[in-house]
Amino acid sequence: MIHILPALLFAVSGLLQFVKRIRTKWPQFHRWNGRLVLFSGIIVGISGIIMGFRMAISGVGETAATTLFGILFLFSLSKAYVHIRRRQFALHREWMIRAYAIGMAVTTTRPIVGIFFATSALTGLGPRDFFGTALWLGFTIQLIAAEAWINRTR
Repeated sequence: MIHILPALLFAVSGLLQFVKRIRTKWPQFHRWNGRLVLFSGIIVGISGIIMGFRMAISGVGETAATTLFGILFLFSLSKAYVHIRRRQFALHREWMIRAYAIGMAVTTTRPIVGIFFATSALTGLGPRDFFGTALWLGFTIQLIAAEAWINRTR
């Protein structure tokens, strides 16, 4: 629950941060909500890294993925915070897109896990075999999509 509840808060409040109308009409809400995104994101990132070590389904591959992307997630949140404090809005936006994409990578990982489950009768693979791979694929796809979006809208 320490990971799931802040993740839900991060997902919903983070989505609101990208609504231009909210940013322009209610900048105070955007600032307050941004603090909520940052705080919940820090909890999600730290708890995700811990879970990768303590609750890994598929071993070292999963632990490596959650550690790398957890650190990258926390780094992205930190960079976004530093840039907004310096009033560097364009850089803040880019780092928040990266952070949100990594934070939401589980939404890409779940269908990949579903595909692995659906094909397990053919492949003979179980969760211990494919969960780490699904995480690597999900996080990587999300990060590539974020970078493409940043470069397209820069």
